[in-house]
Amino acid sequence: ALEDILYRTINGTNSNFGKNRLVNEFQNWINGSIGATMFFNARSAVLQTISWVNFINYGDNNIFKAAAAIANPKRFWADFTMLFNSDFLKQRRAGLKSDINAAELATYVRKSGQPIRAAINYLLNKGFLPTQIMDSFAIALGGASMYRNRIKTYMKQGLSRQEAEQKAFVDFQDVAETTQQSARPDKISQQQASFLGRLILAFQNTPSQYMRISKKEFSDIINGRYSGFFGQNSLSSKIGKIMYY
Repeated sequence: ALEDILYRTINGTNSNFGKNRLVNEFQNWINGSIGATMFFNARSAVLQTISWVNFINYGDNNIFKAAAAIANPKRFWADFTMLFNSDFLKQRRAGLKSDINAAELATYVRKSGQPIRAAINYLLNKGFLPTQIMDSFAIALGGASMYRNRIKTYMKQGLSRQEAEQKAFVDFQDVAETTQQSARPDKISQQQASFLGRLILAFQNTPSQYMRISKKEFSDIINGRYSGFFGQNSLSSKIGKIMYY
């Protein structure tokens, strides 16, 4: 699995294209068919919005502290706008980083130099726009309170405002990439990247990630990797994640 991750990361691809033209063509057809199925998928876009809850925790962004951050609308929406327009979320939207099949199709067509496929790919990319926008909306909405509260946490620890903002953004990005659907080569499993995965797991990217998160929390509980009963990285936090996902 580690070798596969390294191969995908180094080569910038989520599939191992071989020399068999027919197999490669079929895989691209599968990617394109899934793109056509997802075209202006309103249901997928609406479901993206519930993922803002991923940023709620049992520590510095619990439901009460998140509510307090939202209660300051001027500051909250300023943070929301900053996160939504950040390079991180712009890259997710522009590079179709939230969907394996769309990202792979876009990469392949860009390299192929075939204008007809490029035109079709352009239309398919537009079809993913509602989901892409709501993906960024949910991340920025949930991340705004976490980002502000995490800055306060780091400043209480003695960091300067600039250092606190930088570390808080890294934490925000880490939560987003761990919990949100992602096409990053190092964020998907062997099964998702495989040829069979394109057929069987095409619409199960997010559930696969959530199952891996739950498995990790189970493992942490069994092996005692938690701190106390309440708070960040606590037993109740891990049980809460398992129940939510």
